[in-house]
Amino acid sequence: MPEIFHVAMLLMCFHGECTQFESAPYSKNISVEQCQQMLKYTFQTQAGPYYDELIDFDVDTPEDLKIVYAGCDATQRTDNNWKITPNADPEVYRNDPNNLIWQQQQGQDL
Repeated sequence: MPEIFHVAMLLMCFHGECTQFESAPYSKNISVEQCQQMLKYTFQTQAGPYYDELIDFDVDTPEDLKIVYAGCDATQRTDNNWKITPNADPEVYRNDPNNLIWQQQQGQDL
């Protein structure tokens, strides 16, 4: 049986432009707590620096940046590189049961 890798994945939209951020793959299924830590790390090391260059702090507000999807998903990727995908489609992640934001909106404890 092939080993299944997982990645922390964030889909963020800024002024209607969405970008997907993936962590390096991890080779085991992880708990919700570990997933949250991976997502936090992905935000701090990938999304934060990416948007620091795009945000005009004199004009833009925190509400302009929306996290559409946050979760840990299985992937076929096995390399250790981070992946940033501009122009990602947010509809792909709507009502996804792996989406931690969707789970919170449904009243599930994380």
